[in-house]
Amino acid sequence: MDVLLLAAAAFLLSSVPFSVVIGRVVFNVDIRQHGDGNPGATNVYRATGSRFWYIVAVMADALKGSIPVGIAYWGLSWRDERLALVAVLAIAGHAFSPFLNFKGGKAVAITGGTWAALTLWQVPIVIGVNLLLWYRLLEKSDDWVVMFMMAGVLLYLLVAYQQLPVFLLIWAGNFAILLFKHRHGLKRLPTFRGAA
Repeated sequence: MDVLLLAAAAFLLSSVPFSVVIGRVVFNVDIRQHGDGNPGATNVYRATGSRFWYIVAVMADALKGSIPVGIAYWGLSWRDERLALVAVLAIAGHAFSPFLNFKGGKAVAITGGTWAALTLWQVPIVIGVNLLLWYRLLEKSDDWVVMFMMAGVLLYLLVAYQQLPVFLLIWAGNFAILLFKHRHGLKRLPTFRGAA
């Protein structure tokens, strides 16, 4: 399969704003009018209060990353820059959806889905543990939590996947997108719980 074809397909698939669709079709509500205005899964819950549809939205966003990346990694056995292009464009499609005037989600769920396709359970567990840890340590610093989570992912990749340098390239692209999407919240320094 041609790399440009799969990369374009990855971008377009991940551009589909499933959380917005769920809000409109199931609840007749624009989730972007709630919470932080983000068209992601968290606002499905904020707008509707439905845990079930929140989980559906998270899984849909994760699958947008895991399907094309899984095809490239497991189906086509790509272990070079072609894999990085597909993975980063999948994440970028969600973050900069042309269906939403390039104002997509914050790309956390699709990050998990992308790394699940690459490492199965390993990096998603690292992501989950880091999110839990930093949410407990930091106060009102969601954006910093994501940055620290990605630092944990980098450390894990440096230890466990030294034989796959392309993973570091994917991480760099992933981190750059997350950094851009969370840039406003990062202007305020993180505050640790219990700090004076």
